[in-house]
Amino acid sequence: MKRLIFCLVALTFAACELDFSINGNSNATLTDVTIECIKESTISNNTSDDKPFTKHTYLCTGYVSDYKGDCSIRIMHDNFILVDHHDLTVAGQKLQFQLLFAPEWGYLDIQNNTFTVMLMDDKGNTLCKTSVVVMKHQSQPEQ
Repeated sequence: MKRLIFCLVALTFAACELDFSINGNSNATLTDVTIECIKESTISNNTSDDKPFTKHTYLCTGYVSDYKGDCSIRIMHDNFILVDHHDLTVAGQKLQFQLLFAPEWGYLDIQNNTFTVMLMDDKGNTLCKTSVVVMKHQSQPEQ
């Protein structure tokens, strides 16, 4: 009798675990994702052939929905990873995230930059992704 009860409890736990991993994470979404340049500063590499460039500090915000468990946000530009892990624990409801990043790469000093924001599960699998275009701030004429 003890074995029967133990088997029923184990099967119930396994069924709950199976339901959690399949149905809870399959429809994960990123919504209202924005990236805004909030600060600019001039950087020089102190070498004779490199021109100074502008370091941009970005604020990324958005929401993760329809996910249960540990996950992370990854931000990429072209094929370069700018943010590898911004860890989150989501309980299924809509969760807001917010993070800062400030790459020091000269090629980001152009008028528009397209970033890819990805939601990764705890095994590194991509659950969903979106693209965000950031326009560089225009210089304001001095008055």
